[in-house]
Amino acid sequence: MRQEKREDKMEQAIYDVMVIGGGITGTGIVHELAKYDLKLALLERKPDIGVGATKGNGGVVHPGYDPHPGTLKAKLNPAGARMYPQLARDLDFHIRKTGTLVVAYSDQDLKKVDELCDNARANGVAQVERIDAAQLQNREPFINKAALGALLAHTTTMIDPFEVAVAFAENAAENGADILVDQPVTGIHADEDGAFTITTPTDRFRTRYIVDAAGVHADDVAALAGLHEYRVQGRHGNLCVLDKNMPTPISTVMFPCPSPDTKGIALIPMAHGNTIIGSTATMREDKEDTSNDAEGIGELLAGAHHLIPEFQDGSVIRTFAGQRPVALDNGNDFWIAASPALPHFIHAAGIQSPGAASSPAIAEYVRDLLADADLELKPRPSYQRYRQAPPDFDRMSLEEQDALIQKDPAYGRIVCRCETVTEGEIVAAIHQRLGARTVEGVKRRTRAGMGRCQSGFCQFKVMKILARELGVPEEAVQFEEKISPVLFGRIK
Repeated sequence: MRQEKREDKMEQAIYDVMVIGGGITGTGIVHELAKYDLKLALLERKPDIGVGATKGNGGVVHPGYDPHPGTLKAKLNPAGARMYPQLARDLDFHIRKTGTLVVAYSDQDLKKVDELCDNARANGVAQVERIDAAQLQNREPFINKAALGALLAHTTTMIDPFEVAVAFAENAAENGADILVDQPVTGIHADEDGAFTITTPTDRFRTRYIVDAAGVHADDVAALAGLHEYRVQGRHGNLCVLDKNMPTPISTVMFPCPSPDTKGIALIPMAHGNTIIGSTATMREDKEDTSNDAEGIGELLAGAHHLIPEFQDGSVIRTFAGQRPVALDNGNDFWIAASPALPHFIHAAGIQSPGAASSPAIAEYVRDLLADADLELKPRPSYQRYRQAPPDFDRMSLEEQDALIQKDPAYGRIVCRCETVTEGEIVAAIHQRLGARTVEGVKRRTRAGMGRCQSGFCQFKVMKILARELGVPEEAVQFEEKISPVLFGRIK
């Protein structure tokens, strides 16, 4: 009986727009739409947002020199990249300016560098130039001495895509959007009145418009509505995380000259201080395959040595993998369009690299597609532009740290020694608007467990804090998925 009443209530709550998919694309779209007087919801199939391609993204905000002129990527990548500095100020997420080097080892590579410089001009990207070997060595002393020169893009920045997705979603929620996790879509029915009924294992929703931003599963979601307008396949990529104190430090994102399908194996100094090697590029039929493989890791290490011959393999502290959604037979471009068959169904698919960089501009593009499909966009009268992140203890001055500890002593208790994460930060991460509910959720929000020991000294402490703050037994604390307990019972 309670379930029936809940379904009746959901039937009465008709949304204007429902976004399916809680990665950086979906959250960016709902953040943009929350500026308008609309009833909005986002559905994410996993227990947390940003745990698909977004979690496995290197975080490079490419300025836009790479996309072929005339493509959607060429239009949206430079526009999105230019929006990030202001977004970082408004939504209080970390951003780090690094610049990019595309390193040339042959005359053919130098021709490619010149082509990329031409692309940059065509795409409206400023501060991109070709530098010679001496300038390259001066900027990055450990770079391969065989390098003849490089493209240097001065404006490249780094973000943490998961952190940005959280910031987008939290700000959207602050402005009235419903962010609903653990909601895998199992059915979509186009109703006679032009609206849609969306079903999940636990609920039924009604909405006037749908935006499908479901990553590698975007075509599967579209198929639920009877739409078969494109096909998505995952491009699998291995990545290596390096110790912050690696003996061959770099300050600039470094790529070799790209191939038609990938930018190549890169060394990437990330927003929070680590460097990663990323990534391989292999098409996979299994969209859920995020396993590492020895061949891929070997390819990463070889790529690192190609850029920095003195690179030490012992700098690797973790490996992981992700999948980028590729819309097949689409010229390696994004697939963002209203469905010809169902004009109120908007596809935001094939958002592979440079998807994170393009996300803010993709959101505006989708907004305009919705307007073209007769969605009325009236500014939200009470729109709240700003979002404040929880304190980041390690980035504070000593005076700020002391003041915070005086206010809350939990900030004086270090839980993760590698990353200097305090108990206060973990508690704040659990209780923030879209708070952590799992060990990995805490890790992504605070970096507790991301250091050299990779949770060896802090995971049990994190688990205890989660149990205490959530009011559950320690055996009930989950690692990541809905059923992934860390403990299976007590032995004493």
